[in-house]
Amino acid sequence: MAELKQSFSLRAVAAAVGMVCTFMLTVIVVRTLDHRDAASFFAILAALSIGPLIGRLGLGQNVTRLIPAEQNNDKRRVIAGTHLRATALLTIPSAPVVAFFATAGLVGHGDFLLAYLLTSAVIIIESLRLMLSDIFAAVGNVPASVATMHYIRSTMVLPVVGLLAFTLTRPTLTVLLSAYVAVALLQFLVALFYSRDVVALSKSAGFDSVRAAIGNGTKLFILELSWFLMMTGTIWLANVAFSAEAATHYSAAATIAGQVTILESLAALAITPPAARLWAEGKKADVVRLLSNVATVNTLVTSGMVAALFAFGGLALQVAYGPAVRDASVILAVMAASGVVQAALNANITLLIISGHLYEVARTAVILLAFALPCSITAAYLGGPLPLAISASASVAMLSIAEWMTARRVLDEAPHPHRHVITAVRELLQRPSPAAAP
Repeated sequence: MAELKQSFSLRAVAAAVGMVCTFMLTVIVVRTLDHRDAASFFAILAALSIGPLIGRLGLGQNVTRLIPAEQNNDKRRVIAGTHLRATALLTIPSAPVVAFFATAGLVGHGDFLLAYLLTSAVIIIESLRLMLSDIFAAVGNVPASVATMHYIRSTMVLPVVGLLAFTLTRPTLTVLLSAYVAVALLQFLVALFYSRDVVALSKSAGFDSVRAAIGNGTKLFILELSWFLMMTGTIWLANVAFSAEAATHYSAAATIAGQVTILESLAALAITPPAARLWAEGKKADVVRLLSNVATVNTLVTSGMVAALFAFGGLALQVAYGPAVRDASVILAVMAASGVVQAALNANITLLIISGHLYEVARTAVILLAFALPCSITAAYLGGPLPLAISASASVAMLSIAEWMTARRVLDEAPHPHRHVITAVRELLQRPSPAAAP
């Protein structure tokens, strides 16, 4: 499909550049800030993952499910406006709460209040901008959707932060955060300006529609929250349970390990709108085949990335952060390993979402989280960084397996990787024939 090919290609390029920029940003932070500020910065980066999840409450996935299935353009604009308004209502009160947990390590220090306010602001901005990105994706405006991704923000932030870090004698956490807020605000304002044709705020539906959108979004949020608490959220736990140095090392490894699943995440973003359209047209077998092909390619590429981290992760950590961080290579390898399972099975989550089985997705996530969270807390306090990494990695792998089992139970077919890699790539890259076009 042309839309899928364009979306995935652009997102892959943006992600590649964004990941490099994020990595370079963490290098600057570790090498210029003290352990306390560096650990807090990693905690704030984690907040930029969970904050927009709470602020959007699953509304992003919901809008990419609803808009492609709606044929009337005015109604599509109303759906977009309703979801953007709901995001604002959710993120403004929730962002300060998330920001407090992210900056809790600074309590008692002079820069706590400013760091807290800046973190709150950037979470609100990120939530609204990412909602716009999802809306752009839902209406098929791939370039605009990619331009509003967080990878582009990371690319824009790096030169600003780098300039501040190397020109100031003693750069501080709040100075770097101020640059983050300024760049994020600029990106959001540009996105808001260009969204006028696809978002109808003045015509948005009333409270009942907003409440319905939030209700559906809540089910999807439970899944996203579970992913966060099981993996990225352990960075917050590390900041509380470990020393500042150990927390910094764990956070660096966890941040890099999280990039292993980037292909799977990009594929989910790119494939959901066209897959939802196919599902609405009744082409269910085509959707399963499409998702199986994506899972096949994801698994192959992710396995290669994990193998590279096993072989060269220690050297990469040493070169980037210094010899003291090399010991975190085992943590990095353990946390990255679960990415293979996610790449292989998470296409089932996409299928469950577009088929409307939101309750089943949420219920499975809650059950797994109820077991995973106590295990990770116990591992952190009684075992240390490595047991925590093992618990986190095992938890997200089990969640992927559980969602796959859920899809097999509630649907006739469930997507899965197959051995015909060349066929999968060919089918993903081919354009539909004129006869097959709608």
